[in-house]
This record gives sequence, C-alpha cells and structure tokens, in this order.
Amino acid sequence: MKTKLLAGLAAGVAVVLGVALGASQASFAHPAHRDKDAHHMDHVFVIMMENHSREQILDPNNAGTPHLRALASTYGSAMNYYGVTQPSQPNYIAVTSGSTWGSAANNNNQGPFLDHTNIVDQFEDNHVSWKAYMESAPYPGYLGGRYMDPNGSGAYAPGHNPFVLYPSIVNNPSRLNKVVPLTYLDADIAANKVPEFVWITPNLCHDMHMGPGCDTLDETQLEQLGDNFVDQQVKKIMSSPAWTGNSTIFITYDEGPGGEYCCDSLPVTAGDLSKNPEVHGGGNVPMIVVSRQGARGYTNTVKYNHYSLLRTIEENWKLGYLGFASDSRQVKSLTPYLSKNS
Repeated sequence: MKTKLLAGLAAGVAVVLGVALGASQASFAHPAHRDKDAHHMDHVFVIMMENHSREQILDPNNAGTPHLRALASTYGSAMNYYGVTQPSQPNYIAVTSGSTWGSAANNNNQGPFLDHTNIVDQFEDNHVSWKAYMESAPYPGYLGGRYMDPNGSGAYAPGHNPFVLYPSIVNNPSRLNKVVPLTYLDADIAANKVPEFVWITPNLCHDMHMGPGCDTLDETQLEQLGDNFVDQQVKKIMSSPAWTGNSTIFITYDEGPGGEYCCDSLPVTAGDLSKNPEVHGGGNVPMIVVSRQGARGYTNTVKYNHYSLLRTIEENWKLGYLGFASDSRQVKSLTPYLSKNS
C-alpha cells in the first residue's frame, strides 16, 4: 500500500514538474515574436523630396517620373497626403517634432534655435539607432551654409536639414556626428550597420528643388534627376542586408503648390510677404510607401500629413507622441500601407 502511495505521489510530482517546466519553456519560447505586431518595421527609411504636388509627380503622362509612378502603383500611394504649411523648412520641423512652432519662413542660417523635444530625443531615450544622411554635406556634423558638391551634382541646403536646428542635437557631439553625408550610407550598408531609422535629404538638384548645378534644366529634366535619384536609393536599400522583416521606405515631398491642408495644420503668417500673408497648408503632395511585407497596389482616401508620418514612426517603436502627432482623432497613422491585407 505504501509502495503504491509513494509511486502515486512520485507520478503526481512528475506531472506537476512537467507542467511547470512546460509552462516555463513555453513562456520563454520566441518572446520577441509574441510582442511583435504584423506592422512592425525593422528599419524605417524617409526620403524627403521638394516642392511638387501629387498631381505633378504621379500624372500618368509625366515623362519625368517613371520610377516614382511605378513605385506608387506597385506598392502604396496616399491620395490625400498634405504638407503641413509653406515654405519648406517648417515642414521639416513638423515631421521631426510635431509642430512648426510658428515658423513660416526658411531660416537658412546656422541653428540651433528650436529648443523643443524632437524625434532624436525619443530615439535616444528608447535606444533606437538612427542617422540622417545629407547629400552633398561636406562632413559629419556640418553646421555651415549651402555647400556645392565638388562633383557638381548639386548643393547641400541647410534649410532642408532639420537635425541642425535642435540644441539637443547640435550641442551633443555624439548626436551631431550621426548627421552625415549621404556617401556614408554605402559604407554602412557594406558593414551591415544601417541604423533602424534612416533619414535621407537629397541635394538641391536631386530633390527636384533646383539650384546650383541644375538651374538651366527644364522641369522634365529636373524631375528626371530626382526620379533617378529615388530609383537608385530604393534599389540600394532593397538589395541591402537592412531590407529585413517589414522594413519600409517612405517617399514624400515637403510641400507643393496650393494651400490644401488637413490634420491640425494651423494658419500662419508667411515670412515671404510676396505670398498670401496667411498660409494654411502645404498642398497635396506624394506619399509613396514601399513596405517589404506591406500593401501592394494600394491607395485610400484618408487624410494624412507630415504629422501622420511622425505618428507612424513613433507608433512603430512605442516612443509616445510629440505635438500634433498625439491627436489620434485628426492625425491618422499610415499603418494601412504596412499590411498586405489592406
């Protein structure tokens, strides 16, 4: 009787231990996958172009933009994506800090003057790796004015580099040294050291803005320059070791003609008084979303703007929300473009 009782107790203990061990093993099995949602992007790439509307770039008869049009039709393209305001620089500020902070002019002088929490503060606080790649900038952490690329391809424009406007970046050498020439991206790809967040600002020719090196081109030729630039960068990224999981490239424009707006764009007084002194929005601009595991041939009519792009990035790494990106009622994220079920 005693033997049977001991055997029964031993079996019971074995069952309990087995259940406990099984539960323990199950709780530690693939923990990263348990918390990772289908929309999560391993790497986020932002390519910020200049001064064109959605209608201009994605016109099916536009001979200057075949690659951009192909990307839009193959992957995702937002019908109603808007710049926040005009001119250029406040839009760069908006997408990196959630507000224009009342700016309505291009301040091409050296910063910093925006002592506000920005996306780099969020990245650093949450251990998200990042770099900003500035085409034709002469060296990492450059704080000077316009600089013509020695190869004549175009000029670096400080007004298109929001990262040198924030004291928390400029006054921190380890952060400032992550604002680098675009040529560094090739080396980072070769070394398999591409950060989780990548910002790319083309020079004044490759972003379709026009400037030294391309100021004699007509509109179609200028668009072809930018279109080829985007094609080269997208192919480079998609063939790199960083193109993993649901990594995504967002291609958009700072602002375009027209004053259309949405999503917490506030009227401001234009710094350039040759324009209407009251400026509302940055116009309907392209937003092309190339997501590795995301939507194909997808568009929708939801209203988005640069605050939406910021919100999407912040959602991805659970950073919290800056400024108007926190307004979930008016500012929608671009997550529908990150799923093939859209």
